[in-house]
Amino acid sequence: MQSFSPLESLGFHCNLTFKAFSAVLEKRLAGTGVSRVQFMALAHLIVLGTMPQKDLAELLSITSASTVRLVDRLSRDGWAKRTSDPEDRRIKLVSPTLEALETWTEMSNHAREITARAYAGITDDEINAVKTVLKKVRENLL
Repeated sequence: MQSFSPLESLGFHCNLTFKAFSAVLEKRLAGTGVSRVQFMALAHLIVLGTMPQKDLAELLSITSASTVRLVDRLSRDGWAKRTSDPEDRRIKLVSPTLEALETWTEMSNHAREITARAYAGITDDEINAVKTVLKKVRENLL
């Protein structure tokens, strides 16, 4: 039996692609006062809205202790607020602030430029096909 090659896996290719995006994003954000992880956290909060701190940790693939420190920094910088869930006060909810929405507008320019660079030479149909396939893969894995 032939051994499995990671190159056969969309997950492997997604991971390599994510690392490439992350490296460019980190360079792009240098000197802005926003870290790559803060950017990613804000992206999730702005797109998905208020969520339990635990869910944010899962989305970012970081520990709960790291998430506490991250949300502390986001709160300190005025980009997020942490509140207790009214139904279960043990659950901490994280929400983006109005300042985060304003900051996101500026940070979006970085994301647009990186995305344009990444998608150079690729048609909209190709991009949409990849998105469709990856969505189906995620649904199959849930």
